[in-house]
Amino acid sequence: MKRNDNRGASFVMVIVAMAIVAVLAVTVLWIALMNLQMKVTDEKNTDNFYSAEGVLDQICTGLQSDISKAYSAGYTKVMENYSNSGINEAGRQSNFAQEYLKSLKMSLQSDSTGMKFNMEKLKQYVDPKLLEEKNQPHAIIKSTNADENGNGKLKVYQNRVVLNGLRVEYTDEKGFKSIIETDISLGVPSMSFTASGGVPELFTYSLVGNEGLEIKSGLNKVNLSGNLYAGCENAAGTGDSTTSVSIPNNATLDVKDTSYMIAEGDIEVGDFAGKDTATIKKNMAGVHNDSTLSVDSQCQLWTGNINVNGATVSLDGMTYVADDMTLKGTGSKVTLGKNNKNNNAKYVGFGNGGADKEKPDAGDSSAIIINGRDASLDMSNIRELMLAGTAYINTKAIVNSSGVGTENSNVAMGESISVKGDQIAYLVPPECIGTSGDGADAKSLYNKNPLSYKEYKDITATGGDQTKYTEINVNVVSTKTGKALLAYLPKSKTIDKCIKKVFVPSTDDNNDDGLVYYYVNLPTDKAAEYYSDYFGADSDKLRRYTKFYTDSIQVNEAASIYTAGNYSIYDGSNLSLLKGIADGVDMDAQSDAMQRTYTALNSKLLTNYADLPANAASVSLFTNIVNNDNLKKIVPNSGNEHKFETEYQGTKYQAIVKNGDYTFDANAKSHNVDIIVATGNVTLDADFTGTIVAKGRIIVNKNQCEIDNGTQELFKALLLEKVSDADDALHLYDVFMDGANYLGNVSSFSNKKVADTKIDYATLITYQNWTKE
Repeated sequence: MKRNDNRGASFVMVIVAMAIVAVLAVTVLWIALMNLQMKVTDEKNTDNFYSAEGVLDQICTGLQSDISKAYSAGYTKVMENYSNSGINEAGRQSNFAQEYLKSLKMSLQSDSTGMKFNMEKLKQYVDPKLLEEKNQPHAIIKSTNADENGNGKLKVYQNRVVLNGLRVEYTDEKGFKSIIETDISLGVPSMSFTASGGVPELFTYSLVGNEGLEIKSGLNKVNLSGNLYAGCENAAGTGDSTTSVSIPNNATLDVKDTSYMIAEGDIEVGDFAGKDTATIKKNMAGVHNDSTLSVDSQCQLWTGNINVNGATVSLDGMTYVADDMTLKGTGSKVTLGKNNKNNNAKYVGFGNGGADKEKPDAGDSSAIIINGRDASLDMSNIRELMLAGTAYINTKAIVNSSGVGTENSNVAMGESISVKGDQIAYLVPPECIGTSGDGADAKSLYNKNPLSYKEYKDITATGGDQTKYTEINVNVVSTKTGKALLAYLPKSKTIDKCIKKVFVPSTDDNNDDGLVYYYVNLPTDKAAEYYSDYFGADSDKLRRYTKFYTDSIQVNEAASIYTAGNYSIYDGSNLSLLKGIADGVDMDAQSDAMQRTYTALNSKLLTNYADLPANAASVSLFTNIVNNDNLKKIVPNSGNEHKFETEYQGTKYQAIVKNGDYTFDANAKSHNVDIIVATGNVTLDADFTGTIVAKGRIIVNKNQCEIDNGTQELFKALLLEKVSDADDALHLYDVFMDGANYLGNVSSFSNKKVADTKIDYATLITYQNWTKE
């Protein structure tokens, strides 16, 4: 019988639903399984990939040793030539890069062509078990551009070496493989070979004498290589001397392979007449002798004055003088520059009279002065000459001990190169002195210059309410210049401001027998004009005086010549007056800049004044570069001495720190003493190589003495030595202000041979053109 209800449908629905759920469950489980399998596969691929990269890491770690060796080769190359003044900081960096790349290329190349890198060398940096074919995991290292020997392309650029087309195939234990292809670039490290700002290049100096350099009498030659600093505190041993370097009669100082020769005070070539300040200031001439100073073309010479006392001086480099070069005595001979195509000699007298142009300072006004007999000045090979000042007549040295007149002062001249005979031109024309009235036709009472004290009193005596005579008549036309003195007076000045009276007392203290000299004392431009007019009116007279003092004054007509005043040239018979270039040249600005450099050099051996610490210019160089507190901890008592010792390239060397005087003799030389720091004088009784820093003088007491600078790497090895093995013991570098900075980026020495540096070599290795499979 047919039934019309739906009983049993629910059961069917349940069965269908369960089937659908089952299908869904199976699908989900399958998807989950597939996802798990994919993750496992990806994880294995990732592990495999990182294992392949690990092979590259091993290669790069090995390459760091090649970089380290190349770094040492480049660094050593630079240090071997560090004292060469012809190589600046940029040149050092370039030389380092060239030597570094050369060494790296030779280390990696497969043959002498340098076109391929040695694949077998790279494989040696990898765990050998990975390279065995029967092992799993297994790595294959090859090049995508390999030659028949399997070696890849090696490319050398200006700033890197590239291993081109390196391929690493890595297969793990279960057969999963990953492939990496890349170029490996080995960069050139960024280097600086200049001491940190404010830190001098102290160890390029062979000699640093806080109170000067003295060569003992009786010696005939000293050869100096390496830089020199000579101060002048009590250098002459008789008070506040201005002498920094003294070269005795018949001795030679030959300066070669030197970047800087710095004298805080004066350089005396030949014995001068007395060593006390007063006698030096009197400018007394010496006698003819065979003393010689020779400075080669690489050197920058900075000094206060150069006094040539009947001696010979050859300056082939760049000479900077704060005040004057003076030729005294008999037969002084000065030559500036060599006669060759590479000559770049220049002479710069940068003293411009000081900031107060109304009252210029004679001690700060640069000139070249010939005060002796039979002198010669040869500037025929110079490239540049600058004299920012003019000469002065040294009348201040004449002490007025009488009761007449006032204290004497120096008289300004209008010449930047001056012969003593020129001084006669600056005597006030006698017809202008003591005239009966101030008119152009007024007559002089005595018509002479100088006057006796009695005559001086006559023309300056006053009666009633007026002067009897016009002491200096500016309206009388002089026979010496063809003009009245009024023509030379600056608009802002009267005649009393433009003359100097020099009082010379009598030897028997009789005031009436003393003399009064009248000199014109004009600003530089007016003094130069006055002398030019005098020269034009009576050049024969000046030529006769010039011939008396000098054999010749020569100059290179093609040179750049900048002078504040006139200068003369003389060939033995003809005398000419010339004017250096002044217009358009800011000599004051150049002078100020050079004075700052000179101050920085004298204060801390720096060239940048801005790098000087506060108050550094007010204390001595020794105070600025030596840490006295640490020095006294090492050698606390007078006479104490401490030796530091190191081994460098198989040889033992020493450094000496001495509280007091020290003598370097044959015994010290046999122990290879390379650094000496002393609070007193240091005397050289033997040839020396290294650096000496003395609070007192450095005294050369050996004939034919050879003085040279040491090896920079050796200096650093010594500086790292300690007083003791204690952890807190002082190093030798602690004896110097900011001493650790002298180490550059060297932190230690391995076997005392090769510098271990703070450079992270890993950062120099980079990948290029990276691909993975």
